[in-house]
Amino acid sequence: MMKQWRRVSALVTVVFACAGFLAVPSAHAQNLVPNPNFDTVLAPWAQFLSSAPDPVGVGAAPVWVAAPDFNSSPGSGSALVDINTTTPAINGASGISQCFNFPAATPVNFVNYGGSFLVPATTIRDSSINATVEVRLYAGANCTTFISGGNQGRTFLPGLAIATWFSVTDNSFNVPGAPVSAASAEVRGYLRQTGDAASTQTDYKANFDKFFLVLNSITPVRLLNFGVE
Repeated sequence: MMKQWRRVSALVTVVFACAGFLAVPSAHAQNLVPNPNFDTVLAPWAQFLSSAPDPVGVGAAPVWVAAPDFNSSPGSGSALVDINTTTPAINGASGISQCFNFPAATPVNFVNYGGSFLVPATTIRDSSINATVEVRLYAGANCTTFISGGNQGRTFLPGLAIATWFSVTDNSFNVPGAPVSAASAEVRGYLRQTGDAASTQTDYKANFDKFFLVLNSITPVRLLNFGVE
């Protein structure tokens, strides 16, 4: 039987992130991601499908949904993404992405980024799917002239808790060759075929929410919420 959880309201300064709560930048650190919380719409996020020379990803178009929301807020929602695994494609990916320009070209030494995802019960079948958050930096505006990027992910292993938000973060992604001058970034959240096991389903879904990207700041983070028995 699924455990019943209650929300505990807390604001605690920590430098820690794990399943069940989200590490986000503190108030004095600027989150550069537009519409990171999917309050009312999906835009400016759009569908992301991996393409050649990478394995080609296939999946239904992402949609905005009013629920679930990371904070269970009636005034906000999340992005529902889908990946089709009818044709096996190791590292094929399907999800959401957006490119955005910085207010000005910025010298970047390191990046603090992350996001959260929720796994529907029907998705927990095998270890063939991974949820990933990725960031890519560019020297030019509108995501031109790629510099470097990083990603964090988690594989959907059998027994992974359902109806629970999981967070993936990198609080100190050191950019190779830093400092580098960056004018824009692309943030992605997607499902990826891992190839670790044969898929037992032809269709997998997950919700993404609470993205953040902060430049040159390893700051304390706030514990927004967590569940206890």
